[in-house]
Amino acid sequence: MPRVGRLQRLVHLRPHRHSGALPIVLAANQSVLDTLHQSVALPWWATIVGTTCALRSAFTLPIAVYQQRSIGKMIQLAPMVQSWAETLKVHVATEAKEAGWDYKKYQQELQKQYRAKVNQLYSDHGCARWKMLMLPWVQMPLFISMSLTLRHLSGYPLPWYGQLADAPAPGLTEGGLAWFTDLTLPDPTLAFPFLIGAGNLINVELNAFYARQGQQTRTQKIMTNAFRCLSLAFIPIAAQAPMAIGLYWFTSSWYSVAQNVAFRIPKLRHRLGMPALPKPKPKAPEKLE
Repeated sequence: MPRVGRLQRLVHLRPHRHSGALPIVLAANQSVLDTLHQSVALPWWATIVGTTCALRSAFTLPIAVYQQRSIGKMIQLAPMVQSWAETLKVHVATEAKEAGWDYKKYQQELQKQYRAKVNQLYSDHGCARWKMLMLPWVQMPLFISMSLTLRHLSGYPLPWYGQLADAPAPGLTEGGLAWFTDLTLPDPTLAFPFLIGAGNLINVELNAFYARQGQQTRTQKIMTNAFRCLSLAFIPIAAQAPMAIGLYWFTSSWYSVAQNVAFRIPKLRHRLGMPALPKPKPKAPEKLE
């Protein structure tokens, strides 16, 4: 049977005028899953775990390494940025005095020149701030598209682009392991939903812990609390999802935990070309009453 015909019979994707590129993305994801499942003769649970690790290693891991190198460069440039900030205050204050600016105008001009200089400095050293967004730009579409692919394979509908429910992919109803043999049903024990929530929360706390080693802004603190809430909110969502999706979410979440921990190992950072992490700042002594 031709490859395309076999893929279409398995995925049951039907063209829809409003669906855009989504069926193509789902078919590509299914092609990866199908290749591993058929060529290596892996059970579906191992296929999902293996595909998740392979996709994360191929697409998000290299970007994460590159991002860590860029963050390291920013840390190394911090003393120069601080020196520029002090010099810039004096320079802009002189301009403000000569031009007769008020304090508000002075602050606006100071921030404008500061941002321009810092952005130029980071750009010259290959660590422009926009590059910090590369990882979520890749990771989020991958996460969403794989979740939709596994939802469709589990026989669940995708009604927002005209797809109705289909029969599950062959073998998925008995392709699980232990208590979750049917990957088209939610986890009856709720073990995986709680493990997914725990993995997400550990990732949030690890990132928050490392951020506290430096100067954490108010915005970062707000974002940390928001992600904590999202991690907990993900548990009931995962409890309703078929185990094919839950297994993918579990693997992806704990892959991130392992990655976060590994990136803090000095020898590994050195081998990957990452700069050494800054030493934790000592806490200020408590005031005596």
